Amino acid sequence: MVKNKLFLEVGINHFGSTKLANEYLKFFLNSDFKYLTFMIHNQNFYDKMKKKKKNFILPISFYKKAIKAAHKRKKKIGLSVCDLKSYQYIKNLSFDFYKILGVAINNEELIKYLRLKKRNFYISLSSASNAKIKKCIQYFKTKKNLSFIYTAMSYDSKDLSLNLIKYIRDKYKLPVGYGNHFKNSLPIYLSTFFNPSFYFIYIKLNTKKKILYPDNTHSFFINELEEICDNITDTNFMLEKKKLENKIKIKSIIHEKKI
Repeated sequence: MVKNKLFLEVGINHFGSTKLANEYLKFFLNSDFKYLTFMIHNQNFYDKMKKKKKNFILPISFYKKAIKAAHKRKKKIGLSVCDLKSYQYIKNLSFDFYKILGVAINNEELIKYLRLKKRNFYISLSSASNAKIKKCIQYFKTKKNLSFIYTAMSYDSKDLSLNLIKYIRDKYKLPVGYGNHFKNSLPIYLSTFFNPSFYFIYIKLNTKKKILYPDNTHSFFINELEEICDNITDTNFMLEKKKLENKIKIKSIIHEKKI
């Protein structure tokens, strides 16, 4: 089921509003999706927002409520992190999994702390080199519970190399998914050709007002998610059918040569 492979990312598209965060949570709890993540930005971001008299920090009480409600529905709440300092106030909560943002792939202090949680970790590679990836694995000391996310932080199609999903999987022998950070959903469907283990996609609320979300361009309205799931399913079906046809053709050619 496609929905069991989709990780819905709120990011900071809640603007620090508990009311909006609860709307995302309510949608998630009443849906067939299994995974939802929120993000803790770096401390510099929060300090800048504070100067503008804006607060993007959700209270610890919200996260406690979200985790408890999700577990009751047999769902999972994850947290995206990049900075140990900004993460401190909720460090004792038991999130089900963690996403490490690309900028923190070699944040040794953060990784050494998080690995003690013994949870599943999804590491966004962004433009990480092989050297950085190897160093990240060394900080974890084991590949157990590790997965990678191929994400191109660009809206230019020339910067996307979806074939890296297969390359990274083959090289490091770890599950690799696709994280969409593009201006539309096209790469999501194209990525299915390389059999990603999962998908991370940003979401935003449907509102009558036009709102410019922090992750606006690469986020999808929650009422678009069903269509995205259907399209992934259809794409997978077409690719599997094509693979089957190719196998039949190859067998046919071999058979003819033997004759």
